[in-house]
Amino acid sequence: MLQTRVREVVASVFGVAPDELPERLDPDTVAGWTSLRQIQLMMALEKAFGIEIDPNLLPALASGPAIVRFLEQTPGVADGAGR
Repeated sequence: MLQTRVREVVASVFGVAPDELPERLDPDTVAGWTSLRQIQLMMALEKAFGIEIDPNLLPALASGPAIVRFLEQTPGVADGAGR
């Protein structure tokens, strides 16, 4: 499931287990979510899903739900073609 994969990537970037993350993923609920971590997260998502993310989209992708919506609309990801 896409949400599970996103949680796994977020957990790896923040150095915690996925079950240690709060239910809601955003800068207000995840300790250490800074602008630098946001960039690291986007790079990790690119690698995990085999995609490129336009840097102009970074501010809009600052939450778990926004990331999942973006990935659902990205060709090759939602249909399972992403890595």
